[in-house]
Amino acid sequence: MSVIIGAKFNDFAREYADCQPWYRHTLDEMAEAARDMCWAGFGIVDDGTGEPLEDWNSRGYYNCDCRENLLRVNAEATYAAFKDAGVDTHEWNGWIVWDASNPKGHAIAEQIGRSLAGYPILDDERLSELEWDNACAMIADLYTLPEGVEPDDLIRIMPEVPHCSNCSSCDVEDAMETLGYLQCQDCNTWLKTEIEGAMCHDCTEREREGECECVPAYVDTLKHVGAYATMRDVREIQRGCETCYPVRWPHGGAKLGI
Repeated sequence: MSVIIGAKFNDFAREYADCQPWYRHTLDEMAEAARDMCWAGFGIVDDGTGEPLEDWNSRGYYNCDCRENLLRVNAEATYAAFKDAGVDTHEWNGWIVWDASNPKGHAIAEQIGRSLAGYPILDDERLSELEWDNACAMIADLYTLPEGVEPDDLIRIMPEVPHCSNCSSCDVEDAMETLGYLQCQDCNTWLKTEIEGAMCHDCTEREREGECECVPAYVDTLKHVGAYATMRDVREIQRGCETCYPVRWPHGGAKLGI
């Protein structure tokens, strides 16, 4: 005897099963799943394209962030709508399914399907929130920001939120320059300076020759006044040093910047 006797289905579940190719689920399978969940009915939500709406929380990561964010927003909004109406929901084969024996669920499923057919997002505000959070995480993962600068500070300056690490660019360098920061030319540490080619104090000190103290003394002065040097500045200091000059330019003819 078929298990579909007495089971209730929403229109989309019936249509999906009736026009199915060989790999789709039958009404018998849906009714069996409903019985396993102690439901008297089985409903599927249309994702607006004629396919079942995916459950985001139970699935792995398959797409780039922009696609994953959309799936998550629509799944969260769908579960919330059914929950508010007191309609039981569940995940089945990666889809959001619901107890079609509850009459309140039919109107909700139809409304969601119509909404997604006209516009692919159920909650723009939630999507923006996820894109912002993802952008902050992406910046924090890719860049070591200086103390006092947060990813949020940079995103507010950017022309648009870099919502996806795969599909969008992240103009952190331009945003940091707007805040008055450039990267050390040797190690990419962020420096509060407008001097192109500036080096951090550690990289500057590594230019010392042997045990000579001219460069370390110069770095101490830079630290005291909150400034940074370029390679040209360091070479000028060494050019005027009796110890460094003959070591770095043993044949004379020292030129600035080399």
